[in-house]
Amino acid sequence: MDTIPRSAGIGLLVYAVGTTVGFAGAGGPGGDYEPDIVAGYVDPSHYATSLGFWYLGALAALGLLAFGHGLRRLGGVVGETAWGLSVAGAAISVVGAFVGGGLVVALAEGGDAVRQGVPHPVIYTISEIGNLLALCGPAFFVGVVAIVLAARAGLSRWLAVFSVVAGLCGILLPFYFTIPVYLVWALVFGGRLARGSRRTEGADVVLSTTPA
Repeated sequence: MDTIPRSAGIGLLVYAVGTTVGFAGAGGPGGDYEPDIVAGYVDPSHYATSLGFWYLGALAALGLLAFGHGLRRLGGVVGETAWGLSVAGAAISVVGAFVGGGLVVALAEGGDAVRQGVPHPVIYTISEIGNLLALCGPAFFVGVVAIVLAARAGLSRWLAVFSVVAGLCGILLPFYFTIPVYLVWALVFGGRLARGSRRTEGADVVLSTTPA
């Protein structure tokens, strides 16, 4: 019987909650270009808060290492694929957090010369790139993991279908409207692993758990 430590579920939950809160709290401009939002973002009054949330997001992304390491217990192609994709997801999310946070640092350290000299559309562009890397980049990799698990890990039928749908939503996260489905899956799947749920009937690989 293949076992997955509860720490894998905890890691997925930390990633899902922490990166989402970090992204939302940092408030980097994205989506439709709105001059007022960008103008507010270059205001020094929010720099410390924004940078703190970017750090939160970067740290939370490391939860994917625990998630992938736990799934590696499945062994074979499934385990190694899940581990590799999870490492890639953590790395790209940290890079994104430092792109977004680096923009804040540049604004703070550059002073008025940077705040007034860099056009707002450029600020928006850099911020949007950071957002995509921090939030959508890891979702792409975790979405693929979800589909691999649905196909090869012997999940119950409802969870396998949910994982395929959520995996596609993760891959398509740059469209943003898919975020709720993807996040609900991460919370459900992470919660099941963290809780130590198991299924034994009709599975090629059983997703049971061992203590973290």
